Amino acid sequence: MKTRFSIGLALGVIILPGLVLFTANPAKAQRRNAHYYCHGRARNYARRNARGGTFKGAGRGAAVGAIIGAISGNAGRGAAIGAGLGAVGGTVRKQESRDKLYRREYRRCMRRNRNR
Repeated sequence: MKTRFSIGLALGVIILPGLVLFTANPAKAQRRNAHYYCHGRARNYARRNARGGTFKGAGRGAAVGAIIGAISGNAGRGAAIGAGLGAVGGTVRKQESRDKLYRREYRRCMRRNRNR
């Protein structure tokens, strides 16, 4: 019986201060939870809705490059160069779009969850 009491006392001494520390500032803990929630929500939203992309940019670049290449006399070479440049441009555009969507959705979410 004495060992149960001492184990319970030891656990109480270890756990009780931790509970007091973690519940000392509920507003700060709530903001932190809202941050993690909104970060995940905004990241997923931006990933789903971002426009552009490597293949789309490559396709557009190849089409424009082929037209310009046809004017200058070598459509295949123009398409290849245009596809390479379009792929880089499409990738950059998608990342910019994703960042913009992430920031907008994160701000919206934090405004909604400010007082929860």
